[in-house]
Amino acid sequence: MKSFKQLTTVLLAVTFVWCSLSLVQAEKPKSKAITVPKILSVSHQLQKSNPPSLVLDVVGEVPTGGYTDVILERTVYVKPPEDGIQDYYLKAKPPTGIAITVISEVKASDVWTDLPAWVKGVRVHGVKDGIQVVYFDQEREMEPVRRTFAGTSSKGSFDEALSAALAKLNQELGEGGVADATSSWKVVRTSGQTGGIAGLNQLKVVISAERQPPWQKKQSRKQKRTVKPVGKIQSTRELKTSER
Repeated sequence: MKSFKQLTTVLLAVTFVWCSLSLVQAEKPKSKAITVPKILSVSHQLQKSNPPSLVLDVVGEVPTGGYTDVILERTVYVKPPEDGIQDYYLKAKPPTGIAITVISEVKASDVWTDLPAWVKGVRVHGVKDGIQVVYFDQEREMEPVRRTFAGTSSKGSFDEALSAALAKLNQELGEGGVADATSSWKVVRTSGQTGGIAGLNQLKVVISAERQPPWQKKQSRKQKRTVKPVGKIQSTRELKTSER
């Protein structure tokens, strides 16, 4: 009988401890996603399709480590904005416990298939350090990226000049860390110089090449700029919360 009472007491104690732990876990505050304070960089790529797809990569800065569930939230509109700029918010869940107080980076991407023709750029929102805005031209950026390479021969040799041009092409095939790129090229111009006291016999060959996968287009300063927040977005944009 005494053993039965002791066993009952132990079971009651274990049950009490378990319920207490469950209550503590239930009351533990859940972290909600917030807009990342600072946007460091925004890069994009338009992929060939009909309509094209937009690949967007964003890097943000947070004040501590421990941020999780980083997402790039695309705003959904009742009607497209008149300026053609799509709004994004980089969001992440801050740590709920002790975190390393070291400035850290968070990253997120978004792939937008069937990109509408009205989109002329993106605006990625931060909190403290303004907004990153990237402009692009769908029609221009979907054109094949071609580069030209020139080779010369002081002996008037076409083969030597062509080999020099191809050597330059091969040096740029791996740009961007692409290990298995191929290229299509054609000769677009040949020119040369001959004669004179020095007996010139120079030949120049210029080729135009397209890489598979394509080279990245280089953005001009006009295509990317940072602006400061200007308060609330005008109601004419008719924003509503994105459903993700």
